[in-house]
Amino acid sequence: MKYLGILFGLMVIVSCQQNKKTSTPTETTTAKVYSPPQAPTVLTSPEDQNTYVFDHYWDNYNFQDTLLSLNPEYSEQAIVNYINMMKFVDEKKFNDGLEDLFNQAKIEPKTFQYITNTMDRYLGDPNSPLRNDILYEGFIINLLKTDKLTEALTIKYKTLLPMVQKNKPGTKAAEFKFLKDDATFSSLYEEKADWIFLFFYEPGCSSCADAIEALKDYQPFNALIDSGKLKVLAIYPDGNRDLWDDYKAEIPENWINGLDEEQYIVNKGIYQIKATPTIYLLDQHKNVLLKDANLDEVAKYLKI
Repeated sequence: MKYLGILFGLMVIVSCQQNKKTSTPTETTTAKVYSPPQAPTVLTSPEDQNTYVFDHYWDNYNFQDTLLSLNPEYSEQAIVNYINMMKFVDEKKFNDGLEDLFNQAKIEPKTFQYITNTMDRYLGDPNSPLRNDILYEGFIINLLKTDKLTEALTIKYKTLLPMVQKNKPGTKAAEFKFLKDDATFSSLYEEKADWIFLFFYEPGCSSCADAIEALKDYQPFNALIDSGKLKVLAIYPDGNRDLWDDYKAEIPENWINGLDEEQYIVNKGIYQIKATPTIYLLDQHKNVLLKDANLDEVAKYLKI
């Protein structure tokens, strides 16, 4: 499934341009790459090494040195590397780590703003390759605990949090009805299989087309469909019947192609579709296994 990972990685474009104008630093250094502490050699397992580095990640970072903290070449990569470690630590360490980070960053308001804005962009932007609603939820919860948000930002994040929390892994997926190719109606819960691959798409979306192309010729994926263990529901949520009809030929024949003609999903906001494709993997009881997943994550879960 390596090809799918490469393909999906090419589907996203991330803008990393930042304003490089900074205030006078409290400390000056010419270092260009942030280096967190290394794990002691006595820690031999990858899990223990990752946990140690995560716990001590910001020990070498001077939050008051705005020459570096506002420099994307230095700070942005440090933040990205930290985000990549988040998914490998438990929930308590994740929350403790963010709380400690925000408390240290608050020493210098400009550093705090840069770090939180950058993390928000990478975790929450629909076009970010690191977007992750589970991590984003934790980010919002810990950010709201700080006393450094403006009233407008507080309202923004309090409004956003319930949306991010919808259809989390371990919860029941929201039910909806849809029109099928044969002019009959069905619903998510009427479709039965060990796994449901829920694929929200938009006609004309190049990333959707790339994902469809990658999957329709991938034999292990199709073998699960043929065995009846996997059903693919390709849902166009925006309700345009003409666009949906014109695009039907692009959807593989062994997928179920559905239209939310009443735009119930969008109007009621029962799923947060920030970009297309948005992919969920559900079990036979419609419990969410993966939310806003990429193709590699689905392949790994299905062991194909």
